Amino acid sequence: MREQSSSVGSIRFLVLGAGAVAVALAAVIAFAPGEAKANPGFAQQTGKPCGFCHSKPPELNAQGKAFKAKGNKL
Repeated sequence: MREQSSSVGSIRFLVLGAGAVAVALAAVIAFAPGEAKANPGFAQQTGKPCGFCHSKPPELNAQGKAFKAKGNKL
């Protein structure tokens, strides 16, 4: 009888562990940052193409950094 009780405890431990992993994974997915997306508003505002401020989106080049530092104004 003692062995059966031990195996039930092991199974319970595995189920609880799997549940904890599932909850942790769901939390990571739910709170993970989304994909960076272009903001066409800046292109419309300035009349410049995205490549004016970005050489490798989403990273800003020198012109993009200057644009940001000036409060998003040319």
